Amino acid sequence: MKTLNKYKNILIIALIFIISSCTNFDELTNDPNRATSVPPSMLLSEVLRVTNNLGEGPWSDAQRDNQFWTISFDYYGSQDYNWGSAPLRYTTLSNVVAMEKEAANLDTKNKYGALSKFFKAYFLDFMTKRMGDIPMTESLRAAGVDAITQPKYDSQKEVYVEILALLEAANDQIIIAKGEVGTGAVEGDFLFQGDLDKWQKTINAFHLRILISLSKKTTEIDVKTKFNQIVSNPKKYPIMTGIADNMARSFSDENGNNYELNPSSYGFNRNRNIMGGTYLDILKQNNDPRIYKVADPAQFYYDANDPLNLNAYIGANTGEDQGAMQVASDEGKFSYPNEKRFYSTYSGEEYILIGYAEQQFGIAEAINRGWIAGDAATYYNLGIKASMEFYAVSTTDIDTFLASANIVYKGNTADGLEQILSQKYVAFFQNSERESYFNYRRTGIPVFNVGSANKNGLRIPMRWKYPQSEFETNSMNVNAALTSQYGGSDDINAIMWLLK
Repeated sequence: MKTLNKYKNILIIALIFIISSCTNFDELTNDPNRATSVPPSMLLSEVLRVTNNLGEGPWSDAQRDNQFWTISFDYYGSQDYNWGSAPLRYTTLSNVVAMEKEAANLDTKNKYGALSKFFKAYFLDFMTKRMGDIPMTESLRAAGVDAITQPKYDSQKEVYVEILALLEAANDQIIIAKGEVGTGAVEGDFLFQGDLDKWQKTINAFHLRILISLSKKTTEIDVKTKFNQIVSNPKKYPIMTGIADNMARSFSDENGNNYELNPSSYGFNRNRNIMGGTYLDILKQNNDPRIYKVADPAQFYYDANDPLNLNAYIGANTGEDQGAMQVASDEGKFSYPNEKRFYSTYSGEEYILIGYAEQQFGIAEAINRGWIAGDAATYYNLGIKASMEFYAVSTTDIDTFLASANIVYKGNTADGLEQILSQKYVAFFQNSERESYFNYRRTGIPVFNVGSANKNGLRIPMRWKYPQSEFETNSMNVNAALTSQYGGSDDINAIMWLLK
């Protein structure tokens, strides 16, 4: 058998040489059945799939870093803030560029072109706010006669100038697309089912998020004027009008697309996942009805005759030693995620990526800071109301909460700003990736807990390192970026341009 196989191989090689001696080899390798292009609809679906699965969803390590929950068993995870590197997203960006290129051959190119500009902005922001300077102008040019395999790094300021330009262009182009093809015409869109109205609102809500993130850079970039242009011109820049407009991921029990906490994970997670004190304490201090929606009382303190006793709701501090945390957990002295809400189904609740409540708090913050005119209290209240509606809090309880002394807006002062940012943090619970952390990093509100379990010298880090692959394949440029930003050190505690 071995001899027969040997002769078969020799015969195959001989035939290849005979054929290639009289035939153009390129013709042999050109498979007529192989696709030479990919429809933009398929590329859009892939980009959306990645956007929905960035590893920062509900009850992930990202949400633990946001201090929404803690883990008591060190075997299954830590409270460590000694971060490593952040991921690059150029593979997904290459699909975005390919989507735009393929769409250019179609009459409906504008709709995909608009979305491609949004996703370019989205993933550029994803990378730069984690690391600092990143390759941009020379990235995604690894093929062709002018190939660049070692792209230079653009400054973070240059990246954000480009992000803002992309979002402006995306809104302009989607207006044209809506005029040409109408709404509901984007194939491959499983998020909004092709609804360009919702995409436009999402683009502009994200635009406001970016502008708010630049609050320390108003002397270098004219964020105030642009913020005012968007908010004051809803005809050109429609924004979200309610939670139905949220850009949100849904879950199901099909194909393993399950919510993180579900009936199958109950036995594994129930006694490990503990409500975070940073989050739960804000709810307790304000007698917030959302506490009964998201948490169960600690059994050690629970009194059936007083089921609404807030003193029975105990969160664990992120910096607390996990050994002591585990002992207290075993004794029933901590609150777990609400069993009925989070463990009764596989579909769980929607996961908001960009939401109406965040948008309203952002507008309230802009008014508080004096960027735009308006009544900050109105937007602040609308943000709280939107978050409570997400949790199906009754209208009566919402009205009572908004009228309580701790919650009534304290005016365009530092105290008023703290109220806005604290309630924004509450509304982010288990949603919006790491936006809770990024808002804390920018403002210091709410105060994050640190302790021995967090390592990193009792500090919350300010950034992630660059991937090791950059030092292996693009060392000159990554080291130049480190020198220009952080004195040559890839330090997770270094301060990037965005925060100076």
